[in-house]
Amino acid sequence: MTERGIFLAHAAVAPISGPAQAAMDAWTAEAAAGRQEGDEVWGRVRKTREVAGRFLGCDWDEVSLLGPTALGLGLVALGLNWKPGDEVIFDPLDYPANVYPWMDLVRRGVRPVALERSPEEEIRWATIAAKITARTKLVSLATAHYLSGLRPELSVIGPELRARKILLCLDGIQTLGVLPTDWAEADFLAADAHKWMLGPVGAGVFMVRRGAWERLSPPLLGSWNVVSPDFLAQPKMVMEGGGRRYEPGSLNLPGIEGMRASLELLEGLGRPEIAAHVLGLAGRIQEEARRRGFLIYGRGETSRAITSLREPKRGWGDLAKKLEAARIRVSWRREHQGTLLLRVSPHISNTQDEVDEFLKVLGRAD
Repeated sequence: MTERGIFLAHAAVAPISGPAQAAMDAWTAEAAAGRQEGDEVWGRVRKTREVAGRFLGCDWDEVSLLGPTALGLGLVALGLNWKPGDEVIFDPLDYPANVYPWMDLVRRGVRPVALERSPEEEIRWATIAAKITARTKLVSLATAHYLSGLRPELSVIGPELRARKILLCLDGIQTLGVLPTDWAEADFLAADAHKWMLGPVGAGVFMVRRGAWERLSPPLLGSWNVVSPDFLAQPKMVMEGGGRRYEPGSLNLPGIEGMRASLELLEGLGRPEIAAHVLGLAGRIQEEARRRGFLIYGRGETSRAITSLREPKRGWGDLAKKLEAARIRVSWRREHQGTLLLRVSPHISNTQDEVDEFLKVLGRAD
């Protein structure tokens, strides 16, 4: 984005990477020649599962290639064998995709249990433990909050839930591709590619641990995930193995091509190096913003890739115009109490000079 300005909104909808564009263009050219599918394409689909598995710390066949995030979370909500009186714990302050599927389970006799916390407070084990009962079946969390960037202490939460035989579902869209996360603690995870993975909208990953396959029935069925030799419906349904189990029909092949290319790019750059670079830029933004009198949304000094600034008394109007004039892209989000936030989310492609340019335009809060 440097040629078109400074892009600091990767927590929203990010530009796809150059390799993603090239991979999608190549697929489109082949598709126009009548080759949308084929052995080479399916080989690259397998590679996509493999690279996603390396990011998630799981086996390649535990990865389904499904987006958006809401689809994967919805499959968990619809596919588990809920019994009347079962309980699911969720964060009512999370992004809607990780709220509504659990609220809707009330129709099936499930009791949705909302966590109680301040909007600016990180989720700790004590936050969850206060809501657990003998009927708790699943807890669903985001790996980072979409407004504050705060991350739950999964290294503690995961083992505690496992010891109680409670399932853990994660919305991983705000850390996959940028920050190390305790993926190993999750039974289920969903993430779209259009943010930190630098992939196209609509492509994504849905992870189901092998040990949870029998507990999560595929709620959507078709010729791709039910064994259908010669495309003929069979008198008895037998599920395909691996990630195909949750993929009912035709895959989003151009999106998968782009997502794979971006994941391979990020893997080549080094995940630890990406995290260190991004946290360094975010840390500078936070330090300077505080020094200039801005209030950061989300308490605590924990490292985070997302920085949201509270609206100052003078409002955001003049600054929004200055940012647009300087061709600096940020995202604007309203928090649950009505305050408009300026959200900044740099990635590996951003430089210290670009952050300094943003800070120059930002000025002071007063």
